[in-house]
Amino acid sequence: MKLNDSYEYIVVGSGFGGAFAAYNLSKAGKEVLVVERGRWVQRDDTCWDERKLHIDDPIYRGLTPTIVNQKWRRKDLEWPDDTVGGMSTFYGAAAFRLRESDFEGPPRQNSDQKERRFTWPFNYQALSPYYDEAEALQNVAGVMGEDITEPQRESDYPQTPPKTLSLPSQKIKDAALDIGLHPFHIPLAINFSNNNGKAKCILCGTCDHYLCKIEAKNDLSVSVLPYAMKHGARIISNTRVVKINLSNGKVVSVDLVDQASGERKTVNTKVLIVACGALSTPHLLLTSGIDTIYNGGSFIGRSLMRHISGVVCGVFPFKTNPEKKFQKQIAISDFYYGDIKKRKSWPPGNWGIIQDVSCVGKGYIKTNAPWGLRNIGAFLSDYSINQLCIAEDIPHYRNRVFVDWKNRDIFGMPTLRVYHRYNKRDFDAINALYRVAKKILKRAGSHLYYIAPIETFSHALGTCRFGESSATSVLDPECRVWGVKNLYVLDASFMPSGGSVNPSLTIAANSLRVSDILSNI
Repeated sequence: MKLNDSYEYIVVGSGFGGAFAAYNLSKAGKEVLVVERGRWVQRDDTCWDERKLHIDDPIYRGLTPTIVNQKWRRKDLEWPDDTVGGMSTFYGAAAFRLRESDFEGPPRQNSDQKERRFTWPFNYQALSPYYDEAEALQNVAGVMGEDITEPQRESDYPQTPPKTLSLPSQKIKDAALDIGLHPFHIPLAINFSNNNGKAKCILCGTCDHYLCKIEAKNDLSVSVLPYAMKHGARIISNTRVVKINLSNGKVVSVDLVDQASGERKTVNTKVLIVACGALSTPHLLLTSGIDTIYNGGSFIGRSLMRHISGVVCGVFPFKTNPEKKFQKQIAISDFYYGDIKKRKSWPPGNWGIIQDVSCVGKGYIKTNAPWGLRNIGAFLSDYSINQLCIAEDIPHYRNRVFVDWKNRDIFGMPTLRVYHRYNKRDFDAINALYRVAKKILKRAGSHLYYIAPIETFSHALGTCRFGESSATSVLDPECRVWGVKNLYVLDASFMPSGGSVNPSLTIAANSLRVSDILSNI
């Protein structure tokens, strides 16, 4: 582990929060070290091999699982995929902005009003220029003005999406139009043109849930971290931060461990940015005792959100995508604010968004579907068109990340545990979206449906929320931990509410906002 004894800025994690902060700070001439427990992705045939990625001893599987208590199951093991770039390497590249009203807080139970306790300490306009910058850095493709709930923009997207849709995406678009809805192109961080000098997308069927062999998907290891390195940022992979060390209300150093050799080293820092995800960030803060040094420390790890999401699969009497083309192209936001036309449909307030999404591979279905449905599910995947429904979930104090001090992982850290339950309002919102998705699929020609709830924590949010007071939040409006002068959190943990869209672009925009402030210190 060849490292200096100290760095001006240390960033823990290379996902959206860490990567954009590292880029912005290094561009400003700051000395930056990024510590990432994952490895660089190999751009070879394994990128499109579902067995090697997800089934047979997955090659990027992390070394420490999370023990999850959800639904009626009290001890699920969830293994992360650890790569440089965080989960952006596997994500589906959707790059949405929150809507203006999302900054007013989450829905209130049984009401069309917002829960003002979780209002953001700034509004959409404060983040808008950083959304612009984040879209430019990831070369996002979209069409301005198509989305009827789109927040105000100053300019169009950096590039346009393909003019021709895949067969299943076209069916969804036509069906949605037939029933009076307003389908639009999903904004995607994918190179559909050569306007940034990188590989052009070949529109294959392996994007979401897979790595991109040709680097046409603008994950962070392709689009942001290389820029940071050009400006002098140092990225050390396969290395884990196991403890934050404090003195007199300030971070003075972090303890690192090389995951391959086991070598340990303590590195000093002027400013520490923690951005290792809404599960791992509170885990690191709690194991380092950050919760004991200020009055609001009891909120660390609390109010975990994850969106309530699921896929409605419509089965058709023909193969729906015989060419295996990219089909994550169309979204529908007519019910983002609920059924505002009829105002009698339940629940009141926000519902969420519906997105076109590809079916996962047959091997993955056979491995993860319920026992009696594995073969039939794999067979029907060729005859299916899928709609991803994402609804906002309400933050609850009981949903949390916590540490098990009696059990340790292989690096000596207390075990990471998660407790999570949805409430009735969450289920009402997602069920309302399911009904809309079924209606669209029925108009497209399907008469048989099945629903696959999403139970992963890919959209984990809110475990270190920011706010105006240390009595109700973990972070101040600049995302600095209350009571610690030089400790910042810049991943999805900071969000007091999640809206109903993929959070990656919001994390990136906020990271640019805060790192702008830090670069002037």
